[in-house]
Amino acid sequence: MVGAMSGRHRPSSSPVVLTDAATRIVYATDNSIYQVEPEAVALPASAEEVAALLAANHVRTAPRPVVARGGGTGTNGQSLTDGLVLDTKRSLNRILAIDPEARTAVVEPGVVTAALNAELADHGLFWAPHTSTLNRATVGGMIATDAAGKGSLVHGRAHRHVLAIDVVLDDGTPWRAEPTTVAAAVERAAVDDRIGRLWRDLLALDLKPGADHGLPSLARGFSGYGIDRFLGDDDTVDPIALLCGSEGTLAVTTAATLRLTPRPDHTVLVVAGYPSFDEALLDAVDLAATAPTAIESFDETTLERGRSSPAWPALAPVVGDETGSVLLLEYSGPERPDVGPVLAALGATGRSRSARVVEDPAEMAAAWKVRADAVGLLAKVATGGPERSARPTAFVEDCAVPVERMPAFIAGFRRILDDHGLTYGMFGHADVGCVHVRPALDLTDPAHENLVRRITDEVTALVAEHGGLLWGEHGRGFRGDVVDTFLRPDTIDLMRAVKAAFDPRDLLNPGKLYRPTGATEALTPLDGPPLRGAANRRIPLTVRTDYAAAFACNGNGLCLQWDERQAMCPSFLATGDPALSPRGRADLLRAWLARRAGDAALDDGLDDAVAANLDRCLSCSACAGQCPVEVDIGELKSRFLEDYHRTRRRPLSHLVLSRFERMAPLAARAPQALARPMGRLGGRALGLVDLPVPDRPTRPLAGGAPRFRPGPQRSGRPDVVIVPEVFTHTLEPRTLTAAVHALELVGHTVAVAELVPTGKFDHVKGRRAAFARAAEAQRRLIDAVVDADAVPVVIEPAVALLHHHEYPTVDERHSTAVRNLAEVLDARRHRLPAAASPRPVALLGHCTERALAPTWAAAWERVLTAVGHTVTRPDLGCCGMAGIFGHERANQELSRRLFDQGWSRQTAGEGTPVATGYSCRAQIKRFGSAPAEHPVHLLVTQET
Repeated sequence: MVGAMSGRHRPSSSPVVLTDAATRIVYATDNSIYQVEPEAVALPASAEEVAALLAANHVRTAPRPVVARGGGTGTNGQSLTDGLVLDTKRSLNRILAIDPEARTAVVEPGVVTAALNAELADHGLFWAPHTSTLNRATVGGMIATDAAGKGSLVHGRAHRHVLAIDVVLDDGTPWRAEPTTVAAAVERAAVDDRIGRLWRDLLALDLKPGADHGLPSLARGFSGYGIDRFLGDDDTVDPIALLCGSEGTLAVTTAATLRLTPRPDHTVLVVAGYPSFDEALLDAVDLAATAPTAIESFDETTLERGRSSPAWPALAPVVGDETGSVLLLEYSGPERPDVGPVLAALGATGRSRSARVVEDPAEMAAAWKVRADAVGLLAKVATGGPERSARPTAFVEDCAVPVERMPAFIAGFRRILDDHGLTYGMFGHADVGCVHVRPALDLTDPAHENLVRRITDEVTALVAEHGGLLWGEHGRGFRGDVVDTFLRPDTIDLMRAVKAAFDPRDLLNPGKLYRPTGATEALTPLDGPPLRGAANRRIPLTVRTDYAAAFACNGNGLCLQWDERQAMCPSFLATGDPALSPRGRADLLRAWLARRAGDAALDDGLDDAVAANLDRCLSCSACAGQCPVEVDIGELKSRFLEDYHRTRRRPLSHLVLSRFERMAPLAARAPQALARPMGRLGGRALGLVDLPVPDRPTRPLAGGAPRFRPGPQRSGRPDVVIVPEVFTHTLEPRTLTAAVHALELVGHTVAVAELVPTGKFDHVKGRRAAFARAAEAQRRLIDAVVDADAVPVVIEPAVALLHHHEYPTVDERHSTAVRNLAEVLDARRHRLPAAASPRPVALLGHCTERALAPTWAAAWERVLTAVGHTVTRPDLGCCGMAGIFGHERANQELSRRLFDQGWSRQTAGEGTPVATGYSCRAQIKRFGSAPAEHPVHLLVTQET
């Protein structure tokens, strides 16, 4: 057995319980349309802490509702409550053991499924349930919804892959749920304690082995408690059947023993393109007979959004401009699957326009990434103009019908949405009769809010007509009030009896799935809980337009993913605190705007709480590039801080650092012996550490390149003008000199413009008037370069991106002509002389560059390879510097933690480290084991 013990875990003492307004706001939303603010949020770090919380709640005069929360990826409000939230992802998140020989793993419920599978990969194993939210959904949450997803045609739902579940009951009693014999269960039921009573109640249920008990026979037949699986034909009872899919309404999971599956030796993907979604669905029904591992489908709208995915090139060769829909057909096995019959079947139906067989693992992964990305990218489909921003919305998103009824069902579904005049996207698991549908609604509009109920009722009738279920895959949540449309009264009575056995007082996630026997309250209706749209409606439209990105957030939670190698979101990745994620910050900003609009229900201290939260945002803009709906927290932070400091005195550091770009060249002229102690003293007074000291150039700046002067150019006019920034002009001038030489080596005539402050610090700290002035000055400079028929080039990636990303937010006339040094060198890379000393190189990209301009790093790789170096591009998150952030004393712990997550290993590994960002090189210099140069130095070392 391999003891893994991985995960971020707080030492167990007493449970942390948070009641501040900011925390409650962040936990009021998930990936659904609802907004329900809890009374408190607990962060249990052990099963004992969970038990203590439940026991204390149970003896209260008025116990609170209790809901366990994992990744918050539920689309139907499963993790929302006005009571107590138990966040298991924050601290109850360890992989406790892996046994490769037995093919089992023991994990805590907060383990992210993709993180578990990454640990299992070295053993050739994986946990089979595979949802599109795999990189942020937790094992506990997937057990709670009996999750399925891609590959379920072969692997089935989660309950098939769970061997035991350790839980805590409503009164704090721990219990291990696992299969046992009827005789052993009867013996345990004779004991007069909480577990004995539970067993007595369960054995008293009128359940029969092999009976369906009125549950529909569907591959996606989610109904809550698996009463049809509780009794086995072999004289066994299996309480796991009741817990898997119970959505936290029966008990709180504290650990699970999982059955693992060997990774297939061979996998082949067939990508088929179609003129329409209808034709693709017809083929999907026919091709189910070819024994695929999975069949996934995109409709026209979803496919169009998929074209925006970074992974789109994997599908582009087979998906032409006229292709309307796609099927992804995956086949796996111990031998290479023979897809000849599949291609023959495709040809026989004559519906597909094209088919391509993909066997390269990277290409297959990219194709599936397009499928996963398209779901989030759908949320960018906005209709209705500025007064109505309707976006695809999840509430009837996982209907399931018998596979053979799919085409007729989809046609009926389309008629319903077309009759309401709605745009929508459809995608899903064609192999198991489950389709995901997202109608575009603006839930700040009362008329659209009313459509949630109307459309649900119409779709409910349609699903029932086709013998299906309204909820096939994503759990039920707040959709239980139509359960009697799909289940017989006696079936519902059995479910209520199960709930009564586990949770007779209805304390655990009450109002969802089923009420206990004897309870008189109805289930919570789907339009009963408060909606996010209703809360947002109170904010004036002009304000919602100014802060549109905060309102675009739909809670998809991609920013809450586990992988520390990703650029988004550094502060969340280092802390695990959802309040420090783009989703959490968008929640807080919407609440702050509601407060500013006069909502007396919000806490008076929220302004300061939001400001403190945003002080820990690195302003790296990774969210702007990697969030599916481009929630740009850096821009929102800038707007907030401008408003926040209208009534508050700014720190002295803001005023001083706003002038840093102008003062640095003056400081560079001071003797080094004087500059360093002055820098330390000044930094201490301003709350800053490790401030960079400008380098004095050892030879003429920029190698003697002429100064660019606007207006008519003299003879030998430049075709490239470097627009310098303070980093390479003053702090590291040798890099500017090297850039000039590299451009000359590939045949450019180069000039260097004057140093004009970029105003980046002003944007970060919300000094937007000063930033606008800087943007205007930069525009004048760039326009002058363009008017001189030259290409403006910026070396520092974060500054180059200002021209494309931030400047246009304050100056619509700003030119987009600026190019990064890598792009210009790449176009003529074959003119570069071979490197005198070719070497292995680790190319470390700036996180903003990775998120917003990933092609630049690829360009540097081509350039360095062209001169003979062997280049690797490690997957890394943020280095932790991010401009001024890493120099602020208050952020030192977080900055160092981010560097240690990945950069420390890369700078100590094999290969010469080169980093495109000055901030990254500065961070490596203070925390790394070896310094890193800018990659341009590897092109012209002998020249500089």
